[in-house]
Amino acid sequence: MKKIYLLAVALAGTLLTSCSDFLDKVPLVVPSSETFLTNQSAVTNYVNGLYIALPSAGAYGMGIMGEEKNSDNMVAMVYDRRMNGELQESIGGVTEWQKGYQNLRSVNYFLEYYKVPAAEETAEVLSLKGEAYFFRAYWHYYLLTKFGSIPVMDKFWDGNATVGGLQIPARDRSAVAQFILDDLKAAKELLYSRSKYQGLRICKEAAMVMAMRVALFEGTWEKYHKGTDFAAAEYKSDDFLQQVLTLGDELFQMGITLNTKENDKSVKNIDDAYGNLFNSKDLSATQEVLFWKKYSIADNLVHSLNTNLSSGMCDAEGPAGLSQSLVDNYLSVDGNFIDPTAAKFKDFNESFKDRDGRLLATVMHSDCKYKSMTVKGAKKMLVKAYSEEDKDLINPPQIVSTGNQSNTTGYHIRMGIDTTFVSGQGETATPMIRYAEALLAYAEAAEELGKCDAAVLEKTIKPLRERAGVTYLAPLAIDPNFPDFGYTISANLQEIRRERRSELPLQGMRLDDLMRWRAHKLFQGKRGGGAYFGAGSVLYKSIDPKNEELAQILVDNNDYLDPLKNVLPRGFQFDAGRDYLLPIPPSEISLNKELTQNPGWRKN
Repeated sequence: MKKIYLLAVALAGTLLTSCSDFLDKVPLVVPSSETFLTNQSAVTNYVNGLYIALPSAGAYGMGIMGEEKNSDNMVAMVYDRRMNGELQESIGGVTEWQKGYQNLRSVNYFLEYYKVPAAEETAEVLSLKGEAYFFRAYWHYYLLTKFGSIPVMDKFWDGNATVGGLQIPARDRSAVAQFILDDLKAAKELLYSRSKYQGLRICKEAAMVMAMRVALFEGTWEKYHKGTDFAAAEYKSDDFLQQVLTLGDELFQMGITLNTKENDKSVKNIDDAYGNLFNSKDLSATQEVLFWKKYSIADNLVHSLNTNLSSGMCDAEGPAGLSQSLVDNYLSVDGNFIDPTAAKFKDFNESFKDRDGRLLATVMHSDCKYKSMTVKGAKKMLVKAYSEEDKDLINPPQIVSTGNQSNTTGYHIRMGIDTTFVSGQGETATPMIRYAEALLAYAEAAEELGKCDAAVLEKTIKPLRERAGVTYLAPLAIDPNFPDFGYTISANLQEIRRERRSELPLQGMRLDDLMRWRAHKLFQGKRGGGAYFGAGSVLYKSIDPKNEELAQILVDNNDYLDPLKNVLPRGFQFDAGRDYLLPIPPSEISLNKELTQNPGWRKN
């Protein structure tokens, strides 16, 4: 099969603008709009350019992983300002608004001027058109999650480049979500299946999972925000949730399988089947990964994760670490809840014994290599009491280090590290859409609709747990240590939400989950903390006692790491009456008189 590399095209840099700049537009491209997109070559080049804006690992920084500080999965010294209620109306949503509409303009240019003659509309050309519908859905969904009700850019707006022409009202969020789902349906009918390009391009199955994501988001948002200022004008929660089940029932018949020890012959340990999804360079044979991004040094398409993860970095902007609450989320291998207050879990090493393989694949622990740049220089993490005799072997989390590689919680990221430990630029692939997400969406939608019986759980949650080496036990009881959402949830929903957090950390989904569940009680007034660091703990003892910085490490009243103790003494001050949505940029409201500001922000 011919290799597909989604590289920048020359016109991509000309595709960007915000809505308020339409009056000053220059042409998108030099070629005539009437003759440009009339053949397969031109269509291919243009659509390839639309891939560039998607989230990725990135040539610098931590990419998608670093975004997780906007949730309770990471504790960062450069904390998320929205989580702390610090955003200002004037600038709080500008970047996101511009990004969304800039990319929509690029897609709608294509759909407006696509003029391939019917006789030349091959399956390849039609699949490319399907990709464009996917991207239009993707960027509308991006805006929906950030702003709620928005003007739908259903066509190329440059023809409206007058003040009068841009008076476009926002559609109710429910209608926006349905528009997105309609676009994804159109994409599905045109796209190739995954087998055509082995997941390197948007495929039919990926569009279906994306549609399940959208329908689940809107269905649960409408349910949990009902009666608030953030509610949809037209309540269609059950309709959206049913769409998740309809799509899932169709998807389940398409023969997709999870990556397991049965089909991944490289699996040797409990964490490998899951971990290989994130530390491999080639996912073309991994059916579970429906869409992924390939990196290649030979093609000058690389990322910095190899260097950053091997140095211990979690956030490129400052010291950070994975949270204790994330670690506590994972079950024991026997399928039972853990009691995070038990003495056993004050021992860093014991915390990882007999636990869900996804914890081991996600978080660095003793015997993992993480500071290596070459095989020869590889050094394992080793947490044990410091001694002069073993000082060259002992290698604890970088709690007393300086710079961005300093860890705030004792928990470094392991997910995605290059297990070949090569030096230099990274080539590990980035999974973008996985079949596992569909299983989780289906289970959640079924439970919200009262349709989640044993059969549903056994075809959704059970295979995910068993892949991670966890014995599946049917949910029967409420875990007394499970985080309090501020409202009652069933045992089924508790385990579905637990499973979602275990399966999808560091993949850019936790914030949307917290927002749609109206889950501010999980983090409001709290700071997030790290591992037990009492003077008698093995973690504390693993650090050279002569290190002067040891005395500066902050802990809470129970001796757990508390890095934001002085920075956020009252915890995150998220405003539940405002911060669930970003503010619409005032400049857009000034231009488009049909817009009104989101709840809680100053009225214009």
